[in-house]
Amino acid sequence: MKNRLTATIGIFALALFAVASANAQEELSSGVGRISLIHGDVSTQRGDSGDWAAAVLNQPIVSGDKVSSGVRSRSEVQLDHANIVRLGDDTQATITGLSRTQIQLQVAHGLIDYTVFKGTEADVEIDTSNVAVHPSQRDGIYRVEVTSEGETRVIVRKGDAEVSTPQESTSVEKGQMVTVRGSGDDAR
Repeated sequence: MKNRLTATIGIFALALFAVASANAQEELSSGVGRISLIHGDVSTQRGDSGDWAAAVLNQPIVSGDKVSSGVRSRSEVQLDHANIVRLGDDTQATITGLSRTQIQLQVAHGLIDYTVFKGTEADVEIDTSNVAVHPSQRDGIYRVEVTSEGETRVIVRKGDAEVSTPQESTSVEKGQMVTVRGSGDDAR
C-alpha cells in the first residue's frame, strides 16, 4: 500500500512537471507576425541574413527581422491578434522580441503608430535610441517618432504608457505628448 501511494505521488509529480515544462516552453517560443499592408516601397531583412528584399503581403515576420518603408511609403505588421504596428514614411523598425507574452520592437528612425487591442497577453516595449515606451495592456493607440535630430516624441492617443530613460520614468496619458532629447545617460 505504501509503495502504491509513493508511486502514485511520483506519477502525479511527473505529470505536474510535464505540464509546467510545456507551459514554460510555450511562453518562451517565438511568435510569428505578418505583413498585413504594403503601400509603396517596403522591404524586409531577415534576422539571420544581411540581405534586404522587397516585402510581400502576408510575409511572416519573426524575432530579429527588420521592416523598412521607403519615402512616401508605409506598411503594417500584425504582430499577434491584439498588437499592430504601422510604419510611416521613411521608417525602419526591428522586431527584437515576439512571443505570446512579450513583444519588443526597436525604432531606428521614422514614425510608427502602435495599436493594442483588448485581450492582449503580451507585455510590449517600444525602444528608440534614448527611450523605452511601455504601453498599457488594454486598448491603446501610441505614436512614436524618432526625428533626424535624434529626438523621440511619444504621443498617447488612447490608453496610457510608461516612458523611461536611464534617469527617470514618467506616465503619459491619453492626449499627452512627451519629447525626449539627448542620448544615453544624457536623455531628458
